[in-house]
Amino acid sequence: MLYDYWFTQFDFPDENGNPYRSSGGTMVWNDELKREIPENWNCVSLGELLYKNTTAFDFDSIQPTIDLSVMPSSSIALSQLNSSNMFSTNLFRMKQGDILFGSIRPYLKKAGIAPCDGVVAGTVHSFSTIKEYNFNFCLFTLCNEYFFEYAVKVSTGTKMPVVSCENILSYKVAYSPLIAKLFNTYAVKDIICQNVQESLKLIELRDWLLPMLMNGQATISD
Repeated sequence: MLYDYWFTQFDFPDENGNPYRSSGGTMVWNDELKREIPENWNCVSLGELLYKNTTAFDFDSIQPTIDLSVMPSSSIALSQLNSSNMFSTNLFRMKQGDILFGSIRPYLKKAGIAPCDGVVAGTVHSFSTIKEYNFNFCLFTLCNEYFFEYAVKVSTGTKMPVVSCENILSYKVAYSPLIAKLFNTYAVKDIICQNVQESLKLIELRDWLLPMLMNGQATISD
């Protein structure tokens, strides 16, 4: 995975296009992270790169909804939606491209990209990047195995452990804005959202056409 290669192994392309660490790039010890990181990189918290979306939904319309029940495990593509009329409280505005993280039982590894505008349940943390060029870096940090392990460790509760927004945003990472910008040249958000929306349209077409085929209102010619 490119994220791991660049931001964990630190073999991002150097000024000559060679893998930085493997090519002898200078590494320095960081006391906060308890590991070596590339020279000129910093240790930052996710709270310096992300903010939580907290605009409450007023139930003035019916909106596509993401809650834990429709979030798959270990997939950033969220291709299922519920409807806001299935809920009576605790919904928040969601914008296409928001980064979502399931707060309950983080060992289920539920995190990904909001595929459309709509609303999100309160059991799902929704984040936006302060600067757009950090999107891919933040997305793959939150969806990384190391982060899920961290989320499990800091979650509270026994039967239904919950990871707080504060703990998520306090997570420390090695960071370079230059490499984050380079990593963001891959249009992950656009590709995922487009593919999911096309899938949802095909599902809608299937659900409309199948009953008509079943009762003979429509036929398929050879």
